[in-house]
Amino acid sequence: MPQAAGFLHPDVLNSAGLAATFTKFGSYLLPQAFPEAAPPHPCYPTGHGTVGGACITALKFFFDGSQPIRPLLLAAGTDVMVPTDDGTQLVPYTGTDRDTLTVNGELSKLAYNISFGHGIHAGIHFRSSTQGSVLLGEQVGLSILKDRALSYTEPFRISITKLDGTTANIANH
Repeated sequence: MPQAAGFLHPDVLNSAGLAATFTKFGSYLLPQAFPEAAPPHPCYPTGHGTVGGACITALKFFFDGSQPIRPLLLAAGTDVMVPTDDGTQLVPYTGTDRDTLTVNGELSKLAYNISFGHGIHAGIHFRSSTQGSVLLGEQVGLSILKDRALSYTEPFRISITKLDGTTANIANH
């Protein structure tokens, strides 16, 4: 038995998933979505997470993130939607929180879904790398917005709610 196996919980070594992996791939190593294996870049920072964090931060500059999103969608002739269980259609979301979903909340989900969907589900990044990368992207976005703010001639001040719930202020005066 490999030395590392001594540190694994018995549930891991005796799991049906591990046996199925060995049966299908001839190895106990977990398969990846990429046939060429892991990409030759570090796990942190994730590119998708960093870009996702920066992009949602830029969007927060232009949109009132505290605004409930459902009235905006209803005005556009649609509603808050979710996929059906088989994923083939979208249906209206009927959760009790549907009227309290905000622009910021939806932007946050978007950043994490972009990074989780690419890196975690593909087996090339850890959750902690994704979390840190989205926060890194937020800081990059704020830095760029603060630099760009100085180029506007009309005085302004905008407050953005960051992912951790604190506020960042961007102003040019």
